[in-house]
Amino acid sequence: MKKLAALVAGGLLLCGGAGVATADSSGSRCEQFGGTLTLKPLATCNAFKAVRQKERIFEDALFVYELPPLYQPQEPICFSGEITDASLDGRPVEASSLSAFTVNSFKSLLGLAPTEPLPAPVFTAATVVTVTANREPRKDKELGQIFLRDTGVFLPAAVGDPRGPVAISQLIGVGGTKKFSNASVSIEIAGQEFAGAPVKGTICR
Repeated sequence: MKKLAALVAGGLLLCGGAGVATADSSGSRCEQFGGTLTLKPLATCNAFKAVRQKERIFEDALFVYELPPLYQPQEPICFSGEITDASLDGRPVEASSLSAFTVNSFKSLLGLAPTEPLPAPVFTAATVVTVTANREPRKDKELGQIFLRDTGVFLPAAVGDPRGPVAISQLIGVGGTKKFSNASVSIEIAGQEFAGAPVKGTICR
């Protein structure tokens, strides 16, 4: 089981090697995107729902917040995020995120018995990243939103570490607005997201 957890984590923690999910750069200008993500649990999913409804995105997904009340978990299922020290192609930008857990069936995909726990908690989610220019002459100009599907694992924090579990996730773009309407996007996050986790990725447009 530990070996399986390592394989799952290794597959999600991408190093830019061949054969893994990366942004499609054919015929595009590619820019590096990076920063540090800090997540905050939300009491409701209303902010995410509003973006989803306005932009008509993630219509093929089933979200945890859509499940009957009997199956709603006690833990937070929607989050806001601030991406500090964000940069796009080496230029400083401001970036924020909204995300929500989606329903997955990884147990059946992995061929495990329904009563057998996964070696590490596996999650799927949908994320909206909003990028804004933060310097003249484009100060406060929204460059656009990026819509991403997220797959990852939670690894337990070290004993006594108050920063929480380590998340290792891969986000793949499925759409966008304005400057990112036709972008191909791949983003990696690995770290303690509630304390600050490195974000790195490629946006080709």
